[in-house]
Amino acid sequence: MKKTLVKTPTPQDFLALVPQLVGFLPETSLVLVAFRGNRTCGALRFNLPPGEADAHQLRRIAGTLLGTLCKIPGVDALVPVVYTEENIGEGAGVAADLPHGAFLAAIRHRAEQSGFLVRDALCVAADGWTSYLEADEPGAQRGRRLRHPLSDIAESPVNDSIPGNARRDLARVHTGADLPKVDLATRERCARRLARYQRLGPDMGPIPELIEMVGDMLDPVGTAETALSLDPADLSIDEVAALLFLMQGPATRDQMMLQFAFGEEEGRRSHALNRHYAQRQRETGLSMDDLVAADMAAGRAFEQSTPTTGDLMLGDSRDRPDPERIVRGIGLLKLLVAMAPRSARPAPLCMLAWLSWALGQGSVAGIYIDTALDIDADYGMALLLLQMIGTGHLPDWAFAVPGDATVVP
Repeated sequence: MKKTLVKTPTPQDFLALVPQLVGFLPETSLVLVAFRGNRTCGALRFNLPPGEADAHQLRRIAGTLLGTLCKIPGVDALVPVVYTEENIGEGAGVAADLPHGAFLAAIRHRAEQSGFLVRDALCVAADGWTSYLEADEPGAQRGRRLRHPLSDIAESPVNDSIPGNARRDLARVHTGADLPKVDLATRERCARRLARYQRLGPDMGPIPELIEMVGDMLDPVGTAETALSLDPADLSIDEVAALLFLMQGPATRDQMMLQFAFGEEEGRRSHALNRHYAQRQRETGLSMDDLVAADMAAGRAFEQSTPTTGDLMLGDSRDRPDPERIVRGIGLLKLLVAMAPRSARPAPLCMLAWLSWALGQGSVAGIYIDTALDIDADYGMALLLLQMIGTGHLPDWAFAVPGDATVVP
């Protein structure tokens, strides 16, 4: 893959490029930009710690975040950037007096303990930008201006130097979770079609009859692959309802989700696994969870290849998903959520959350999870994703060596 080389000789030039590295306009965030030598090799976005966090908590959080950074191969330097709605103020003192100064001190200390070079440490506030390192330089408070205007960033030549094929359309993180507008009449028609499908079979649960019924009525692998190839705007009401029906079963939901990310072969593997366990459920009367646990204890998983479906769902694999397929899947699922009746939305919302997380968009994923739990506070997959993503867990493929945008300071 051809690299895009962008030079950022000044801090304001670097700050102009950070949103392009993370893919959105950061707000109330800490972004850790990682370097391998003189070039960037990753950018991780985290929530800022709560204002009541004490020094011990800040050190613990800093240790966790730097531990995540250590997973990027070859990283040897970083630039932490704070985005805050607070003001720097006219009378800014030393770095500790700047917004989130204590937190940045903990980040810098832990980074240096871990052997990382801290190239700079920057803050973008409501009233300007500044450098924590500059504030700590000897004599920084003797007539030296520490607060710089935000116009420095907006007017940086970097904003015009990124080639069109490498430039991302930026929006605030909540914008990334926006759904298309669908009129009430269309949503009602979709609800009626979905109800027809649901009347034909058993309740939407993880039961073997549903898995076999779905396979007889609709091929979930072929249906998912066809839907991914179409423009979502061209889907009929019947096609939308069929997709929503398939997604209500947890096994089929997960199969389609992984298929969107990793391809048709993974979809067929997941579907075969579902049918295998459905057959054994019928024969033994055990739940799928019980069967999987028994297989793991006996050391005989149905899947012999690695990584397993479970590995992929947890991100415990360096096998990278296909970002183009994920983007198409997200576009499709957004339309399905917008057209679905409220009770049918948690499944596609969780699929959206996982696919967003797989792309490294954990903040957007959190919005989808919260929306699903607002509808059904006990929805199992939403609770699982909340636990997994809420702790800052990232998929292993996020730490594979990237080959795209590069920054030279």
